[in-house]
Amino acid sequence: MGTCGIAAGAREVLSALLEELAQRDLENVTVTQTGCKGLCDREPMVEVELPDAPPVTYGGVTPAVMRRILADHIVNGQPVSEYAIAVGSEAE
Repeated sequence: MGTCGIAAGAREVLSALLEELAQRDLENVTVTQTGCKGLCDREPMVEVELPDAPPVTYGGVTPAVMRRILADHIVNGQPVSEYAIAVGSEAE
């Protein structure tokens, strides 16, 4: 939620995520916000961390892409490769 992320649509992505979590009644998901990670051209970015799996950072996330990431990756454990920009600690 740095300035570049907000300008690129991060608030709308966050809203889509929170709405989808509420609709699916998913309470075991923790959502946190961060500031700039220095990859302004990849904003909005979302990082998904699941137990026993490396974190995946997604870039160019729109509300529709966020809904897909939630369904495919968070719910079903299948990362969405076409939006992944880093796996593990590669993002920094």
